[in-house]
Amino acid sequence: MRNLLSSFPLLVIFFIHCTPISAQSPAPAPALPLPQPPALPPPKVTALGPAPSGPANVIAILQKAGGYITFIKLLKSTQVDSRIYSQLNNSNVGLTIFAPADSAFASLKSGTLNALNAGQKAQLVQFHIIPSYISLLQFQTLSNPVSTQAGGSDDNEFPLNITTSGSHVNLTTGIVNAAVIGTVYTDNQLAVYQVDKVLLPMYISVSTAPAQAPSNPKKEAPDTSSTGSSVNSSGAVQQALNAIFFLVAVCSAFLQQDDCGFAVHNQF
Repeated sequence: MRNLLSSFPLLVIFFIHCTPISAQSPAPAPALPLPQPPALPPPKVTALGPAPSGPANVIAILQKAGGYITFIKLLKSTQVDSRIYSQLNNSNVGLTIFAPADSAFASLKSGTLNALNAGQKAQLVQFHIIPSYISLLQFQTLSNPVSTQAGGSDDNEFPLNITTSGSHVNLTTGIVNAAVIGTVYTDNQLAVYQVDKVLLPMYISVSTAPAQAPSNPKKEAPDTSSTGSSVNSSGAVQQALNAIFFLVAVCSAFLQQDDCGFAVHNQF
């Protein structure tokens, strides 16, 4: 028994050395970080300035809309465009402009614009401008006649009557019946509406209308004064000639008698 106990440590050591040791796999190497793209500089932020202030440019508005070449020329030639800009810049009531397209001017009688002088052209353009901002809904509450920048709204001057029927807006000048057919621009200070006809005012139409011949001209009696004087003068000449012929005949007969008597006297 003692032999067994004394040999037990040797068995333990033998067992330890003879027991196979399981091979362990090496620990995986840590993953390398993926290459990162180079850092980009932060984007530049451009500071935007304040929105452009000031009134709307009517010429630019009409040019952008297209089809208003004739009206633009009238605005520039009469310098009404500068007045519009100044009024919008110095007033809070705004403006309303009725803009006829080129097709509306083409429907005028030939020579209508050429018959107007510079002052009348300015009045024609101003007749298309109401000195306050009017929305489409506000047309229903207007009092007629409506004042324009052209002048007085009395008859035979610059009367403009505006009426509505549902969503339709109609304009009457006494010469022309027109209608609003579209909105070109609106910003609660300026309203530009397209109209289908040029608004001809009474004042300009009457002053430029050619004089008409009377419908029933009276027949004038022919002037016989010159004829009568001619007849009288010719009659006086004829009478004078007759008197001369008579005197010549008398003298001739008297001379013949003297000659005969002288001849007989000589014979005796």
